[in-house]
Amino acid sequence: MAIREILLDEYGYNEPIVTTNMSKQNFGLKPDSLRRNINRLVEKKEIARFCDGVYYFPKWNEMLQQNTQVSERVVIERKYIQDKTERYGYFSGLALANELHLTTQVPVVLEIVTENNASKKRTVTLKNTQLTLKKARVPITFENYKVLQVFDLLTDKVSYNEVPKEIMIERLKAYLGDVTLSEAEIIEIIVKYPSKTSKELIEKGLYHALIRGQRDI
Repeated sequence: MAIREILLDEYGYNEPIVTTNMSKQNFGLKPDSLRRNINRLVEKKEIARFCDGVYYFPKWNEMLQQNTQVSERVVIERKYIQDKTERYGYFSGLALANELHLTTQVPVVLEIVTENNASKKRTVTLKNTQLTLKKARVPITFENYKVLQVFDLLTDKVSYNEVPKEIMIERLKAYLGDVTLSEAEIIEIIVKYPSKTSKELIEKGLYHALIRGQRDI
């Protein structure tokens, strides 16, 4: 099967193909050979380049009579947060506070904690979006990312909270409501954070809410 058909079968249309995430899916080709094959597909206009290292198969829109473009937000998520099978990042800072309705402020720069970042902290620009990338404290999974998000929120002492403390706590508890980590797993994460985070968790009743949630499962 030709590489075009292999990639199209694996990703489909308008799904970002991030070359740095393809180490486990080299499709029988060495990285250099895979890049050369993708570049040839770009030259033949059989695949589109979104930006360096990110490609996609555009889908023809009959109504608009043009190819559709992959979403920039989806590219960010695939590159730094998650794909179909793995979770390796999460939104943090103001982006998270906005998502949890703790603030109405819209972040100019998206803050992301990701395993796809070698340095402790750096700023990059992807197309029209500026990103601040932070290194993950612990390996990120679908099971623990919400806990890490809330721990980061408390550690950073977010100052842009626009709701009363009681409402903030209730929203954080609700957000953590479906967490299924054991108490031992939660403690393993806590020790990676400064002592002030543990204090915040206990004072706000979030630690006990997490543990109580395990007893209810």
